[in-house]
Amino acid sequence: MQFKKFTLLFLMGIFGLFTTNLFAQDATISADEIQYWVGEGENEVVVALSWCSYTETALAWGYRFNGEATVYQAVSAIADEDYRLTVIGSAPSNITYVDDTYDLTMCPNPNAQWGDPDYDIPMHSVNGLMGQNAMAAEPIHNNDFVKIGGYACGIMSPDWTTIIWTTEIIPATDPNITPEDATIDPADIRYWIGEGQNEVVFIVNWAEPDTALAWGYRFATETVTIKDVMDAIAATDYRFSYDSPNGSWLYDIFFNDGVLDLSLTEPMWVSYLVNGESSWDTFDVKTLVNGDYVKWGDTYCGTLVDPENYIYVWEKEVAAVYPYAVEATIDPSEILYWVGEGSRELVFAVNWNNPNKCLAWGYRFNDQIIVVKDVMDAIAAADGRFAYDASAGYVSNITFDEGDLHLSLSGMYFMYNVNGFSAPLYYDVMPVEAGSFIKWGDESCGTEIAPWTYVWTQTVEPVSVPSSLNESQYYTLSVYPNPAKGETYVTLENAGLNEVSVYDMQGRLVSKQSFVATAGEKVRFSTEMLNAGVYFVRVSSEDAIQTAKLVVK
Repeated sequence: MQFKKFTLLFLMGIFGLFTTNLFAQDATISADEIQYWVGEGENEVVVALSWCSYTETALAWGYRFNGEATVYQAVSAIADEDYRLTVIGSAPSNITYVDDTYDLTMCPNPNAQWGDPDYDIPMHSVNGLMGQNAMAAEPIHNNDFVKIGGYACGIMSPDWTTIIWTTEIIPATDPNITPEDATIDPADIRYWIGEGQNEVVFIVNWAEPDTALAWGYRFATETVTIKDVMDAIAATDYRFSYDSPNGSWLYDIFFNDGVLDLSLTEPMWVSYLVNGESSWDTFDVKTLVNGDYVKWGDTYCGTLVDPENYIYVWEKEVAAVYPYAVEATIDPSEILYWVGEGSRELVFAVNWNNPNKCLAWGYRFNDQIIVVKDVMDAIAAADGRFAYDASAGYVSNITFDEGDLHLSLSGMYFMYNVNGFSAPLYYDVMPVEAGSFIKWGDESCGTEIAPWTYVWTQTVEPVSVPSSLNESQYYTLSVYPNPAKGETYVTLENAGLNEVSVYDMQGRLVSKQSFVATAGEKVRFSTEMLNAGVYFVRVSSEDAIQTAKLVVK
C-alpha cells in the first residue's frame, strides 16, 4: 500500500511538472544555421546536445551519411572529429565538451541515484519524441533532428513519450577554421582625432554587452605608439578612458556615454592585435605606422586561435563611434528680437554655412502648445530678412538677407532639434511649449552624433531688431490710428506697387491688398473683418520691406 502511494505521488509530481510547463517549446535549430558538419553523404541530420549541470548551454552539429545510421554513430562520429567533445560509453554514460569558454559534462555525479538532483544520465529524442531504443540501436534518417540531454535539464511528459529541453541552441563552431578578426573600413570611421597625413584605426572589444567600437587617429610623424593614440582619444572623447597604473601594462578600458557602460573584465588577459597579429610588446612602446589597425579585447569576447601563445581574435562586428558634441545654445535673456506677445516664451535658431553662422530669435505666445510652423510663420511675417520654403511638411530652404549677409541652407538634408534632441515629426505638426529651444540646420554645418542625428556647435548670436538695419532697405512702418477700430491708415514710403499683408500672432496671413501709390501716400486699410487682437502689418515694395505691429479693438 505504501509502495502504491509513493508511486502515485511520484507520478502526480511528474504530471504536475509537465502540465505546469505544458506550453514550453522544445528548442530547435535549422540545418541552414549549422556551422560544423561531420561526415559525407546525401542524408543530413542535426545533432543538438543540451547541458544544464553548471550553465544552461546547448550546442548543435550536423552529420551527413549514406544508407543507415544510429544516434550513437552520429554523436560518436562528431566526437571523433571535434576534439572538444568526448562521448563515454555506447549508452553513453557521459558526454563532455571542453574549450576555452565551456567546461560541460552531462553527468557530474555518475554514482547518483534515480531522483537525486544531480542524476543526469544522457537521454535522447528524435524529432521531439523520446527514443524507443538505446542510442546505439536508435535509427536516424534524412532531415531528422536528434537531441541529447540530461533528464534533469528537461521536462518529461507523463507518458514518457516526450522530453522538452528549452535551452536556446547555438551552432558549434568548427575548430579547424580559424576565425577572422572583425574589421572596419577607414572610410566608415565617424570620429577622427588628431591631424596629419597618416591614419590608424583603433578598436576595443567589450563583453557584457558584446560591443566593439572604433575610432580613427591621424598623425604627422612617421610613427606613434599605441599609448599615444589612446591618450589622444582619452583627451578628446570624455567617454573613453583606460587604467594603466604603471604606464606599460593595461588593466582595463572603459567607455561610458550614459547608455553604454563598458569595461573589460579580465585584467590578466587584456591584450591587443596589430593588423590581426598579437604582439608581446607593452602598449607604451609598440609603434604604429600609417594604415595600421589596432584592436584590444579580452578572453570573454574573443576566440582562442593559438593556445600556446594565448592569441585571441575578436569576431564581434565593429561599429564606428560617433563624435561627442554639445549643441550650442543661448539664454533667453540674451535675445534681442522678440516676435509675438504672451506670457510664454521660446527660442528659435537656425544654423547656416558659407559662412558658418547661427542666429536666434525669441517668440512669445499665450497658447499652452503650438507647433514649430507657427513660430516660423510669425517670424517670417514680422522680420522681412527671414524666409523659408516648404511643402508637404518638409522645409527645403531657410534664408536670411541683411546687407552683405546672404544666408541659405545649402546641404541635401534639412532637420531640426527640439531641446537638443532630433525632432521626430514634421515641422507643421511638431508641438512645442514654453521654454523650448528649436534649432534648424543641415548635415553640412553639423556634427552627426548618431545615424541621422545632428547637433550644431556654432556659437548662437541673437538677431538684431529690424529697425536697427540700414534705413535704405528697412523702414519703420507708420500705421495710424493704432490701436484701430474699423479702419487705419498706412503710410507708403515708396512710390509704385506696394503689397500690404496682415498676419495674426500665429503667422497666418489674414489679409492682403495691393496699392499703386506715390511716395509718402497714406492709404486706408479696413480692419472691420479682423477680430480684436494683435497683428503684424507688412508692406513690401521693390525697394523696401516695412513692418509694424497693429492692435485691433
